[in-house]
Amino acid sequence: MKFSELVFSVTFAGSFSRSAVNYNAGAQTAVSNIIMATAVLVTLLFLMPLFYYTPNVILGAIIVTAVIGLIDYQAAYRLWKVDKLDFLACMCSFFGVLFISVPSGLGIAVSYQLSCDLFLTVVLFGLWYTCQ
Repeated sequence: MKFSELVFSVTFAGSFSRSAVNYNAGAQTAVSNIIMATAVLVTLLFLMPLFYYTPNVILGAIIVTAVIGLIDYQAAYRLWKVDKLDFLACMCSFFGVLFISVPSGLGIAVSYQLSCDLFLTVVLFGLWYTCQ
């Protein structure tokens, strides 16, 4: 049993958004994690009553604004130029995670990639076999 289950709290992607904040701030050492943990602790202890009446939409927008810098558009564009099937797998995972959930989106992308690989293997083996 986890500690969060004992105090009836909901686990969320807080570490991911903190990593995004560290990345956007240009942090490069482990000391930044200690400073970030201290800032989160102070915020939770002393500033939490101020956030009580803040709507969840505003808090979600803050997290999305922090995480948006982690999306690498140039890599997706390069993937489109190099291999269209891998780009489609990338888009399957992106939109699956965005609109459904993380495990479902990754499962969709993995099953798509495996089916493409299997299909290409069967087609290429069939072409090789008929040539002999």
